[in-house]
Amino acid sequence: MSNAAGVGAVVSYVVILMLLILGSRSFSGAFRRISYGIFVFITLSIFLLIVGANFHYFSPASAVLGMSYGLSVVAVFLVILSLYFRKQKAVRPSSDFFGARKKEATLQEKGGNAMKMADKRVEEAAQELLDLSPKVTGDDPFSLRTIFEKGFSVLLYGPTGSGKTFSIVIEHLSSLKKEGKIDQIVMIPCSDGMEDYDLLSKPIPIGPQEKMHTMISLSKEYPDIPLSVIAQTLGDWTRVEGPLKRVFRLAREGQKIAVVFDELNRASRAARNLILKAIDPVLEHYELHDFITGDIIAVPLDRIQFCATSNIGASYSQTHDLDESLLDRFQSIVFVDYNTDLEREIFRKQGLPPEIAESIMRVAETLREAYKQGHLSAPLSTRHLKNWGQAILEGADPVASARGLWLNRLISHDQHGYPDEEQLQAIEQVLSGAFGLARESLRKGG
Repeated sequence: MSNAAGVGAVVSYVVILMLLILGSRSFSGAFRRISYGIFVFITLSIFLLIVGANFHYFSPASAVLGMSYGLSVVAVFLVILSLYFRKQKAVRPSSDFFGARKKEATLQEKGGNAMKMADKRVEEAAQELLDLSPKVTGDDPFSLRTIFEKGFSVLLYGPTGSGKTFSIVIEHLSSLKKEGKIDQIVMIPCSDGMEDYDLLSKPIPIGPQEKMHTMISLSKEYPDIPLSVIAQTLGDWTRVEGPLKRVFRLAREGQKIAVVFDELNRASRAARNLILKAIDPVLEHYELHDFITGDIIAVPLDRIQFCATSNIGASYSQTHDLDESLLDRFQSIVFVDYNTDLEREIFRKQGLPPEIAESIMRVAETLREAYKQGHLSAPLSTRHLKNWGQAILEGADPVASARGLWLNRLISHDQHGYPDEEQLQAIEQVLSGAFGLARESLRKGG
């Protein structure tokens, strides 16, 4: 009995190891996490059984029998679990999650009526976009337009490529600048390599010619000092006024400045701490403490408007969490999703045929929904739509250009870098369904 149990234990252990190896290569991260936990549990259990048998808590035969039964149960459980995950993965590219077949059937059924409706929707969207600013300022006291007009400090966050920086911040701030409500817009791109002293006094190298001219000027001003001493004193680096110190200096001189920290959560910890102190009101003033020179620059609150953008989420590398203290300094925190009205307006300005533009928007809507549900690794951004539309306008095939421009960015890859074939097929299905009739229309139009 013990020999048969031992053989069963070995066979079960081999089966379990094979399932763990195959599962970790074939299935999702959830299966890998479960399988790793099971492997650790099995290893500890075997170790405890061996220790117990050695200390005569039970006989070796009982240990082998218990090990055999336990491994058999685990093996059966893993088989069921692998079948479950295989079924879940097979369901992914179905019409239920992408809706591609349903959209394709609807498009073919409606035919020309669908194209006419697309033209009408594009015209309505373009007109609504042109009338957007008056509507917002008049009806919604908490609209972005009103928030910017009131001079609130604003933090905008949302998915990559949703137009946070240029279509939202720059759009509203540029309007305020044209109306004379602010004098300048200062953009400060943030990165992990940007330190606090970069915002105050940026170090830059001195070129040989510039250094020589400076040395000659100083030697004329101070003839008693040897030229070698002047050269050693100058060194190879100098400092120029950093962007944040420049903002405070201009504000102190009377200008109204809007400063935008682009991708704030990419700034280093030291830079974020300096920004936190700078945007914190002190007795109706903003104060900037320059620890390099010892200067303290204080300006009235109405002279500076602080804005920031941020990408938040586990998929964004090289980013840092924004702590509660920094978030509390912003009077308004707004989520910005993809602006479909703006995207349609981009296509209209490009001169893209309305039916093609509407097909692109259907693809974007479907793939973005799939990304929200966790079926894709990245969303289809406004930048990609703009480049895609331009490529199609220049004569590229919609499906072929999608493969070359953005398709491989959206899908997941295995540990060897190979793309997920099922996701590829699902996206191809979406593209074929959206551009079945639109391609024909584009050929006729050309």
